[in-house]
Amino acid sequence: MVSLPPESCNVAFKEWSGVCDALIHGRQTVILRKGGISERAGPGLFAPEHIEFWLYPTWSHQSEQGLRILGEQSPDPRPTAPGLDGSILIRGFVRVDISGYVQSEDALPALRPFHCLEHETIRKRFHYRKPGFWVLAARVWRQDPGFTVFPTPEQAGCTSWVILEQPLSTSGLTPVLDEAQWAQECHRIRSILGLQAPVED
Repeated sequence: MVSLPPESCNVAFKEWSGVCDALIHGRQTVILRKGGISERAGPGLFAPEHIEFWLYPTWSHQSEQGLRILGEQSPDPRPTAPGLDGSILIRGFVRVDISGYVQSEDALPALRPFHCLEHETIRKRFHYRKPGFWVLAARVWRQDPGFTVFPTPEQAGCTSWVILEQPLSTSGLTPVLDEAQWAQECHRIRSILGLQAPVED
């Protein structure tokens, strides 16, 4: 059974603008997280605080992110810039379908087809504080032309999650990958993470 997005959502996840662009154009299908205390689901377990959310592009450390351009014909190869009035364009909606932990640096090359980051950027993130990170398989929908929002003081700072002033409607979303493509992508990601496919009723 196909799981559809909710009718609206007021939760957004902060991510580098270049990564957001890669996600909404299908050049990236995973989000890499170190995790946090508030997101621990139990001993050795992790679940993001939210599994459905909008992508909230940021430009913190934008010059340091080391993005790869995946394919000469990729649309929008340069990260979207903020508006001259400080506004932010929200275009991507995400549902996390799979999460798994990578604790060996030897697995990093296998993840390369699923993200747009340079190897050194990934390696630094992997070793930050302690080796390892969580891989979240991100099913993405694109909203065209998108929603323009203005950041509030509450949304500033180094926080992963922000609450939007108003829920944004998901009406008119377009899946970046169709059902067959996403099923194939999930199969490949599960294989890398050593996870079994869920048993259907």
